[in-house]
Amino acid sequence: MGQRGGQSDKSSSMVVALLQAMRIPHWLKNVFVIIPILFAGVFRQPEAWLQCGFAVGAFCLLSSAVYLINDICDRQADRAHPDKCNRPIASGRLSLAVAIIAAVFLIVAGFGLAVAPVLRSVAGSVWGGWGLAVWAAAYLVLNLLYSIWLKHYPIIDVILVSLGFVLRAVAGAAAIAVPISPWLVVCTFTLCLYIALSKRRAELADLPEDVAATSRTVNREYSPGELDRMLTVSAAMAIMTYALYCLAPRTVNHIGSAHLVWTIPLVIYGLFRYDCVSRRMHKGDVVNVLLADRILWLVVTTYVVLVVVVILYGSHPAALAILDMETGTLSP
Repeated sequence: MGQRGGQSDKSSSMVVALLQAMRIPHWLKNVFVIIPILFAGVFRQPEAWLQCGFAVGAFCLLSSAVYLINDICDRQADRAHPDKCNRPIASGRLSLAVAIIAAVFLIVAGFGLAVAPVLRSVAGSVWGGWGLAVWAAAYLVLNLLYSIWLKHYPIIDVILVSLGFVLRAVAGAAAIAVPISPWLVVCTFTLCLYIALSKRRAELADLPEDVAATSRTVNREYSPGELDRMLTVSAAMAIMTYALYCLAPRTVNHIGSAHLVWTIPLVIYGLFRYDCVSRRMHKGDVVNVLLADRILWLVVTTYVVLVVVVILYGSHPAALAILDMETGTLSP
């Protein structure tokens, strides 16, 4: 009985370690897959949500596989980090064999969900329904290159992290068979570049220089001053590209009004609030920051509600009288 109990406890601890290594709370990042449903204005269509559900599920599984692969590659460096040394693979609570098998299984299961639109023969899907699978494959390849090789190169590392979020968003668009807007790519990239740089800045601020360099070799090439300048530029780019998107003729014509401009102050406040919270916490990861700050959740919720209201009612004659759609200036 004692031996059986010991084996049971060992199996349970292995499952717990595997779930921790999969970083399930970080599935929150896959909210970027849902963005196209909102801005394409198809959030009232149940079929679109079903297709989006396949996409979100696929990226949750694939992102967990990527986390496992990344932790396998980083296990030596993680052991030198005061927090990352407790990760299941670095600490030895999760064996390499189990981690590799789990990563392969998650990849297979993730692509199983990604090809679901093909199996369901959804008419009008991008590339005959293969769009989601193609972008999911691109996401996996990008992250493999990042984990194995390119994360050691400064600036390239944060660009690739940002592109990972872009691929989530364009996969969401392909899943619901809507055209991929260049604005979706640009706005997502600039926002996530800012988030990725915030994480690097937090790592340097939180750790002694030698520890930061040992745990992530690319940190040897960054300095706090350089990252602050990059953060300033990336924040300005994110705000400017979003403002240009709100005022773009294509956006105004699609929504039927220019009232998305009222969301710009929320975006600015959210970025600045994120910067303040991440610096105070010395945590740049978007999940950790969001989980620690209720005000940011309120900002995000208010933003989504406002966008929905603009899409649904912004083209009402009474609303159109507020803004001049040609010039974007206040009506006299």
